[in-house]
Amino acid sequence: MQIVLQNIYGTGKLKLNLLVGDRFMKGLETGKDKVKKICDELRKQTLEPAQAEAARVIEGARAEALQIVEDAKRLAENMHAAARMEIQKEKEMFHASLKHACAQAVETLKGWIEDKFFFSGLRSLISGDMRKPDVIARLITAVVDAIDKEGMDAKVSAYIPAVVSPREVNALLVNHILDRLQEKSVLLADIGGGVRIELHKENMMIDISDGALQEIVSGYVRKDFRDLVFGG
Repeated sequence: MQIVLQNIYGTGKLKLNLLVGDRFMKGLETGKDKVKKICDELRKQTLEPAQAEAARVIEGARAEALQIVEDAKRLAENMHAAARMEIQKEKEMFHASLKHACAQAVETLKGWIEDKFFFSGLRSLISGDMRKPDVIARLITAVVDAIDKEGMDAKVSAYIPAVVSPREVNALLVNHILDRLQEKSVLLADIGGGVRIELHKENMMIDISDGALQEIVSGYVRKDFRDLVFGG
């Protein structure tokens, strides 16, 4: 604006004012340069370090976030592996318990079958014959004769099942056997079959009852029965 006004008053002054204007512009430009330099310096001293610090913080946060994610993944994998191991352990314990329970159930069933078919049948077989008066008489005679052969001169008592008639058994015994009986007759006892001979002097009981014979016989044939029924 100043240059235009000076142009109204003459050419000479115009040149001077132009010169003055050039100097002013140069000074103005120099001031701008200084301001620019100051701004650049401020930027270097404040903004750029701040940007660098921000970048470092962001990079650190990114690295920390990645580490947290990796730790979380590792923790999740460890927890998953531990859960799998625990499930497998519980599964194995369940299978072992189930196997043991099945084995017990099978043994219980085998015992029931043995008692129902083997022992019950054996008991009926032995008891049936050993309740017959002639069988009982033969057992008494055999025991007393064996005692005589051993030279044991002792009185004995013969006990027979309560369901058997003593008179019938006595009638089947010869006189020398009856004479060896302390009561001169057989006695009744709570046995299913067979006979028990008591030696009074020796304080001994010879048990040939059905229960004793069943135990002896079952010890020999039980394994054969189990092999036949259960396959060993």
